Amino acid sequence: METEVTENNKTAEGEKQSEVSESTAGAEQKQNAEQKPEQKAGQESANAADQKRIEELCEKLFDTETRLYLLLAGVAKEKLSEGAELARGICKAGKTPEESAREIAEAYPHLRSVRREVPKFSASGSGDGDGFAAIRSIFAKR
Repeated sequence: METEVTENNKTAEGEKQSEVSESTAGAEQKQNAEQKPEQKAGQESANAADQKRIEELCEKLFDTETRLYLLLAGVAKEKLSEGAELARGICKAGKTPEESAREIAEAYPHLRSVRREVPKFSASGSGDGDGFAAIRSIFAKR
């Protein structure tokens, strides 16, 4: 008997939820139908502005991603803008930013950063290797 009651409650709750969702969907359709043409025009201009903003953000993201891959490929920081323009052209041909950055770094070696070797100095701790060791040894014998 208890199982019948719980099953009935479940079906009743499911029916209530479907009725509520149908009523909210109907209300939204009525609101859309009742909107004035001015409101629709306002929404369309807002959507167009949002779309333009999305396109700008996508372009910035693409440019930043390309610059990152150029840096990882070894392009100098000063030459990133030049490399990014070249990469944009290669990406329009259907390659990914990573592939285009790799190709640019290989094809244009003047864009690569110059790696200089830093000289390494070492100081001996005992003082035997410096020029004053002989003088100290002379005075140490006296």
